[in-house]
Amino acid sequence: MYTKILVPLDGSEMAECVIPYVKWFIKVSHVNEIVFLRVVKPFHMAGGLEAQVIPEDREHIEQDAVRLAEEYLGKLAGQFKGRKIKITPVVIVGKPDKTTAKYVGKSNVDLIIMATHGFSGIHRWVRGSVADEILHAAQVPVFLVTPRDRPPGK
Repeated sequence: MYTKILVPLDGSEMAECVIPYVKWFIKVSHVNEIVFLRVVKPFHMAGGLEAQVIPEDREHIEQDAVRLAEEYLGKLAGQFKGRKIKITPVVIVGKPDKTTAKYVGKSNVDLIIMATHGFSGIHRWVRGSVADEILHAAQVPVFLVTPRDRPPGK
């Protein structure tokens, strides 16, 4: 049985396609906690131009991104009010693939539910895949969902 589920999100509608599956797992398993994880990329400008931005301004930009990510996760957590489970929103600044994989290693979750584009072949090789990175780093089952999948009961 799954008791603690990690749900990595990037703020996109595509990533949110996992929410019906999270709700389904809550119904069919003994879930005590859901961790919504949002990794915010560090401030970056093409050509290394971020060095031209005053450090205090860079810090404010990153703080604003973290605040927006926290608000986003708060809205998602609101969908789970009234259920007798703990909702833990976590926002970390870093590279999404490496940071998420590192968090997975220390989070003590039973299951990871996350969205993937489902790319394969050359497209996946060129673009890389956060899902692929997590699959290789995870010591627990990873339940991957594409936007084309139909949620349970539908």
